[in-house]
Amino acid sequence: MARLAIERAVAGAVKVQGRELVLFAGCDYLGLAHAPEVRDALRSGLDRYGVSASGSRATTGNAVAHDELERDLARFLGLEAALLVPDGYLSNHVFLQGIVHARPHAIMDREAHVSMADALASSGLASRTYEFCSARSAREAAREAPNGPLVILTDGVYPVMRGIAPIRELLEVLPPHGWLVVDDCHGTGILGARGRGSHEHAGVADARLVVTGTLSKALGCFGGFVAGSRAVVDDVAARSRAFVGSTPIPPALAMAGSAAIAVLERDDSRLARLRGNLERVRDLLRRVGVDAHDLPLPVFAWKAPTPDHGDRAHRTLLDHGVLVPHVRYPDGLGSYFRLAVTAAHDEAAIAMLEKALPSALATR
Repeated sequence: MARLAIERAVAGAVKVQGRELVLFAGCDYLGLAHAPEVRDALRSGLDRYGVSASGSRATTGNAVAHDELERDLARFLGLEAALLVPDGYLSNHVFLQGIVHARPHAIMDREAHVSMADALASSGLASRTYEFCSARSAREAAREAPNGPLVILTDGVYPVMRGIAPIRELLEVLPPHGWLVVDDCHGTGILGARGRGSHEHAGVADARLVVTGTLSKALGCFGGFVAGSRAVVDDVAARSRAFVGSTPIPPALAMAGSAAIAVLERDDSRLARLRGNLERVRDLLRRVGVDAHDLPLPVFAWKAPTPDHGDRAHRTLLDHGVLVPHVRYPDGLGSYFRLAVTAAHDEAAIAMLEKALPSALATR
């Protein structure tokens, strides 16, 4: 099917080909991309800085807004320091370039995000994979690694694969000199009592923990980050060519990112609404025969019987005014639906989904 071109978007809804559709898609889980405080900060930043930083942060592209966002990210995550990078995909490249001089051996979850796999491949480090979300398999892979530093690479959350990394157990596998890198793109803002991410969910605090991620999902903005101990972050900033040689996000977007974090720190109502909506949609999916997971994750995925069946079901949902993507990524998972719940969904939106799903699932 052709890609849909969105003409206009608000929290929880989009306009496509002149039609208003309820959006159960994307990653703006908390609705922060449309929060008034975040948009106001972006407008203020445009007036203050213009559109582009127009240079590397190592030369003239660094702004006070970038420094402030790094401090805000570190505080929000509960880690010592954070380094802002152009986007989430680049965050794993930046980290590995910063530590490759130590020549660690790497072990990686075999289902880790493509950005992590690509970063590892380009680093030239010796590596092997371990079984999906398995600390036991990671321990076996670590035993087979040569002596020396070790880096363990994993996503914090696997929303489509229905998994949350065993972070506490992976830290037990890690030797004293090493790093556990958690790509927490889908965990930041979502997991943990205050939404700090997978490490808060696991209840761990460890100087060997490195969190990579993005502001483009639950935080509703743009940019990536590497966060951890001050020593690690400083070393990565000094050694990574991907960091030194790239133009940072526009300072106006950095101001928007700081505003998004401030919203979450002072008000937990968005996270509470998201979690309430998650439970309602989980129950709804089970009532119509979808095998919905029990995890505290706002993404539900299920396979279509065939790609053609999925396309027809997708069109049926659109006919009912509901957009749930029928995904055919090159990720080896085949054809599947990816339904995302957000804090912006109200009673009417969930009622539309409840009305549309039985017809779509019955499509032949």
